[in-house]
Amino acid sequence: MLFLWCKRGFCDIILMVNFMKKVLTIVVDGIGLSDDSSENALLLANMPNYREMFENYPHAELEASGEAVGLRVDQAGNAEIGYKTLGAGQVIRQRSSFMNEFVDIDSLATNAGLKSAVEQARRHKSTIHIMGLMSDAGIVSNIHDTLKIIEYLKEQNVKMVVDFIADGKDVEAKSAFSYIEMIQATGVSIASICGRYYAMDESEKWDRIKIYYDLVRNGVGLKIKDISLALKNCYMRNITDEYLPPILVEPNKYLRNNDVIIWTNYSKEGSREILIALSNPDEIDDFEAVKVDNLKLLMMYNVDAKVEGTALLSEEDDRFNNLGKYFNRLGLTQARIALPSNYQNVVVNFNGGVEEKITRCACYQVDVPKSDVVSPMELGMVGLSKQIIKCMEKDTDFIFAGFDQIDAAGHEGNLELSIKALELFDQCLGRILESASMNFYTVMLVSTHGNVEAMKTPEGEIVTLNTTNKVPFLIMDSKVSLRNGSLADVAPTILKYMDIGIPESMKESKILIED
Repeated sequence: MLFLWCKRGFCDIILMVNFMKKVLTIVVDGIGLSDDSSENALLLANMPNYREMFENYPHAELEASGEAVGLRVDQAGNAEIGYKTLGAGQVIRQRSSFMNEFVDIDSLATNAGLKSAVEQARRHKSTIHIMGLMSDAGIVSNIHDTLKIIEYLKEQNVKMVVDFIADGKDVEAKSAFSYIEMIQATGVSIASICGRYYAMDESEKWDRIKIYYDLVRNGVGLKIKDISLALKNCYMRNITDEYLPPILVEPNKYLRNNDVIIWTNYSKEGSREILIALSNPDEIDDFEAVKVDNLKLLMMYNVDAKVEGTALLSEEDDRFNNLGKYFNRLGLTQARIALPSNYQNVVVNFNGGVEEKITRCACYQVDVPKSDVVSPMELGMVGLSKQIIKCMEKDTDFIFAGFDQIDAAGHEGNLELSIKALELFDQCLGRILESASMNFYTVMLVSTHGNVEAMKTPEGEIVTLNTTNKVPFLIMDSKVSLRNGSLADVAPTILKYMDIGIPESMKESKILIED
């Protein structure tokens, strides 16, 4: 409540003017909560601003994995699911659930897209390429769904190969061979193997995409005879699954005219760039890509307007109400701020997983300039901070920004780098908090999943996976008290704090502010 003192004639009048609280929500991927101090980058890092926030302001512990975010019990969350849940304000049905229904044999047999793929392969005596991330993490894809698709296609008597993209990020770093054995057990040949670092780049590093494109399109890769031996040689050189180089297992099984690709990833993460290059190469300026004549591309879901292909599942099943759309209907101004590597999460996934322009919502992709002196990580954090401050100076009603560099460092399994990332973030946080105070913003801080708080197993093995630990949620307002909850409770809590009514879709979630 703002009190204005006005003079009118001989009467003094006090006008009480309601004003809405302005909120800056900062999402820091990869920070979970753990009391174990060994190999816990969060406890080892020097972070005076972060610690002062937690000493002086109310905070809560949130569930960010398993059933709390629509996953199976004990399954770690990830950024995509975390951002979708933060925006939805409810536990949402994940794409993995829709996939479980889709890969039922009766469902596959009646799918028009799969029928057309089989017809093309038969008519032209061409090959169907099963291409995607091969692990059972259930975040980007699930190899068990892929095996059911393979089972169905085997019954159709069509030529088929698997282009195996190794994980090593959402599963153990050296687990690829166990998934390769699953594919080999079907009797279907593996044509190529490559790590997701190259095949599924999502930060427009086209030099990486070119390496995978050349493998599956032109048959350019390391020619091997023994997959097991090749993997062992990579591991001896500290090259884990995520970073496996392009490996050519079957030299003559690269993409040819009239072939079919079935892209088995149901998440958009890491799908856009490679599918544009393969299906619509005219859109690629960064390297020479040649179109495969009469290529048929099938995807689980639509990925991007520039990708020329057919989605096997309806996007409408994946839509839900979310905080951004609700703010828009109320006429509030908004901002989304992210690096290219996190733009899909902060802008698209937070807004419901659909690329849809929201009026009065400014979206900023902060590009990182090249420098021989300053690291890209530092430049990225500084760039994000400057854009956040600019948006606060513009008096934007709701600002939503994501920092993904700490999580990226954690996935490298590098404790020293993770500590450095945390300390750089803390320096930027200090500048952000100073500006927030000057511009009358309440800062809220949350993470989508854990990572850097547990970087080794008790046996000393390096961990690069997300954790199932709870994550922090903080509101810089000493007048409120918070209770524990889950990521699904954050959106309605933001609305409650801003004195805005809760929409029907979020009413089953908990308000974290205690009355």
